[in-house]
Amino acid sequence: MPLKTRLAQFESSISFIMPLPLSKLGIVTAEHEIFLYNTLTDTKEKLLHLNVPKDSEFLYAFDPHHMRLVFGSKENNILHIVDLNQKKLLNRFELDQQSPTAIAFSPDGSHFVCGTNQGRVLLWRHDTNTMISRLHSFPEYTSLYTKPKINFVSALAFEENMLASSGYGGNIVVTNYRSQTNTQRFHPGPMRNQAILFYQDFLIAGNHDGVLLKISRNKKFPNQRLATALGPIVHLLQVGSTPFVLAASQQRSLTLVNIETMKILKERYIELEHPITWIGKDNNELLFIGTQNGELYQFDLQPTNQLKTLIDSNAYTEAYRLCEEEPLLQESESYVLLESIFVNAMKKAAIALEKGSIDHVKELLEPFKSAKSKEIIPILNTLSYVERLKFLYESRKFSPFYGLVEQFPLLQTTALYKQAEKMWAEHFTKAQKLILLGKTKEAQKELEAFATVNAKRPLIQLLIHHSDVLKTYSKAIYEHDYHILNQLTQQHPILRKLPSYSQLIGEAGELINAVMEALKNKAFDHASLLIHELSGIIQYEDAYSQLKIFFSLTSNLHHAIMNQLWRSAYHMLDSHPDLMILPWAQELEKQWQEKLLLCENYAIHGNIASIKTTLENLMNLPARYERIGDILRMGYQVQLKILQSKNPLHFSLGVTNYCKLFGIDTEIRHLIKKARRQKLAIEIDSSQLHLQKRDEWLHNLRSLPDYIV
Repeated sequence: MPLKTRLAQFESSISFIMPLPLSKLGIVTAEHEIFLYNTLTDTKEKLLHLNVPKDSEFLYAFDPHHMRLVFGSKENNILHIVDLNQKKLLNRFELDQQSPTAIAFSPDGSHFVCGTNQGRVLLWRHDTNTMISRLHSFPEYTSLYTKPKINFVSALAFEENMLASSGYGGNIVVTNYRSQTNTQRFHPGPMRNQAILFYQDFLIAGNHDGVLLKISRNKKFPNQRLATALGPIVHLLQVGSTPFVLAASQQRSLTLVNIETMKILKERYIELEHPITWIGKDNNELLFIGTQNGELYQFDLQPTNQLKTLIDSNAYTEAYRLCEEEPLLQESESYVLLESIFVNAMKKAAIALEKGSIDHVKELLEPFKSAKSKEIIPILNTLSYVERLKFLYESRKFSPFYGLVEQFPLLQTTALYKQAEKMWAEHFTKAQKLILLGKTKEAQKELEAFATVNAKRPLIQLLIHHSDVLKTYSKAIYEHDYHILNQLTQQHPILRKLPSYSQLIGEAGELINAVMEALKNKAFDHASLLIHELSGIIQYEDAYSQLKIFFSLTSNLHHAIMNQLWRSAYHMLDSHPDLMILPWAQELEKQWQEKLLLCENYAIHGNIASIKTTLENLMNLPARYERIGDILRMGYQVQLKILQSKNPLHFSLGVTNYCKLFGIDTEIRHLIKKARRQKLAIEIDSSQLHLQKRDEWLHNLRSLPDYIV
């Protein structure tokens, strides 16, 4: 178990932990007390005590960069955000007959997401109580389900701009929460997923049945399942940069899993006396665990001091054993040092093996014998054959010589084997020259010593009996005639083993990387020349076809950018995601994100005119209009709120106009309810009170007003 430190004891169960900057932890207890714990000074500060019933169930999310906290009751339809430094309420967010089931801040703290008991995933900002966007709704496919009596969003996870959410039906949706593009939908099974984690090109989900799911985001691999003994998995945490994941339920232990192999490394990696209620990790691989008993623990997942001590005392076997017990140590500098010591010992052993110094080899490898048996045993087994290899070489008995090397590949590291290969190369080259001079018998005599070697016989037979093939091959190599080489290697595959062939094909393959680098640097003329050169290399025919298409796409994208044809440029990015490998395409996408943020800020102030000016003809981009629609809704709703408070007589007309554009939706229905509670007279034509598709506003794109009234 990693090195454990008991940091603090709280009066009630710990219900939430969030590592914050400057070595601090945000902590919430079951009695709804909010604390700030400083791990450097080992002190805790009570920031707030919410005046709510102790048995009420709340959800919390700390802003990862600012001292802000969002919270809401699972039984209520209002979220609050507070400034923890000033102990001041910043804003409240009304969910309109919905209550939160999951809350999470984005990694940069600019937005937060709330999942509700109506299966909706909603996007908010701290500085406005108007909803930014409705990102998604569960069930994922309503045609497959009747309207659920109990709906939910059960898990949220961020990775940069990507958001994964899981809800009713066990389905998972991944989308860019800023632009609402690149949306993917996965249906791993009906079981409720309580935890989600991004891992490289995969999603890792932990479900209510204690099963871990590994889902390929690019759908190149089938889903993988790993059953655990944890019961309902509620926490998943990637630790280190290697594929280690901690899984937790509300039992007393954490399970360590290798996500790459989908195997449990340690079922009870960390075990405590009381049930675990929350886990969190900072950037220094320090794990923090809260328990049902109110205990706060810190675990050092990389106990490097202990490893350094073992290395300094030359206790290498114990050092490797410690690294097996604590896998995250394998990412530390001390482990790199330990591995370098072993590699150095192996190199020295190889030199001693070449010299036939058997006792010295054993002496060098003895300290690692137990820990590195897989690497060492083959060497020790090989030692007894060094003398025989030497005898066979000196006797020029190359057939059993090479047979012994095939049986014990480590003998290839010896000087004897390298000398034999050098001798073979010299004899074969000399025989080639003799064949070209028509001296077949002399060539046979030159290769006589290697004639019975299985690995060499095909080449010898080819040289002696089909000298014309080798002549043609040599000429093709010299002239870089790839078509002839392709024909020859198909007829005589043994030719592919010749170093000259491997070298030539390898050099040709470097053209592919050169083309990609040229395109990244916008050197289109150079890239075109390289592709033309690649066109004559039949061995890379498929790569040439793909590069030719990619070159055409990049050229068109660059032309669109240079001529400010932004609509065409973004349409190309959406149609061909592989273009995002280009740095200048990434810059174009960054500009789109900046446009959206600018429009979002305009919408907060109800400035529709500036939104239209900023986006111009990009507002109905096929893969991007959903986000634009939400921004427009937000801007018009802000205008309606202003009318409601300052000009109630025009509010009713504004609502009518809004419904003409977007139909009746949850957000506007909530505004109407609030207005009626304020005794505002609202006259709305019943024909307007019907639902429309979320993209219905596109039909009114040309007539979008700057003001709702």
